[in-house]
Amino acid sequence: MGTELERGQILERLRRLVLGRISVEPDRLRPEARLADIGIDSFSLIELVFLAEEEFGITIPNEGLEVKTVGDVLDVIQRRFAEAQGLSPQGASN
Repeated sequence: MGTELERGQILERLRRLVLGRISVEPDRLRPEARLADIGIDSFSLIELVFLAEEEFGITIPNEGLEVKTVGDVLDVIQRRFAEAQGLSPQGASN
């Protein structure tokens, strides 16, 4: 039986992941924050995706990945995690 991850859990784990690895202050990672506004460029996003894949045991395809905010990233992680667990993602869009 799989477990569902809540957005808050994902956000806290992301904050721990970026600490010292990506040049973004972890407390700036808020769902409403635009990635460009907090200094996450395309290269940092690739690193963030890689870290998330390792942390959550998921695969996030780079092709067609259009995320503008931290909330978008949370949605993708939540959806991919639910799919990997065979669950229906709740609260995830796209």
